[in-house]
Amino acid sequence: MPLFIDFNDLLRATLEEESGNEGYIGLAPDGGRYHVVVPVDRQIARGVKAGLRSSDETPFGGYTGWHYFCCPGFPRPRDFDRDETERRRRRQARINARRLKAWAAERGIEVEILGSGEKERIG
Repeated sequence: MPLFIDFNDLLRATLEEESGNEGYIGLAPDGGRYHVVVPVDRQIARGVKAGLRSSDETPFGGYTGWHYFCCPGFPRPRDFDRDETERRRRRQARINARRLKAWAAERGIEVEILGSGEKERIG
């Protein structure tokens, strides 16, 4: 049975590139649960990715043994425009949804994205 992830959680984890933070979706090793880790300071995340983990092996407050997918951010419009910002965020979150599904499949975890407010599942 697939792990269902709410599209709104992908939106939460998809941050502006300029924020200096990253968002992550953590998947349990058995594929039965997930959680959102946001915001994560980009410098801390780089240390974790380089293998500089905390003493208890839990990356940036995550759970030992879980798989963490980094949701790439979106560029802020040059001139502030709330509608354009939201369009960019949603567009990047849809891209992140497709990448997350492929990434999870490589780890033997089937993921379905429930597109809250979307007309169909992301896939």
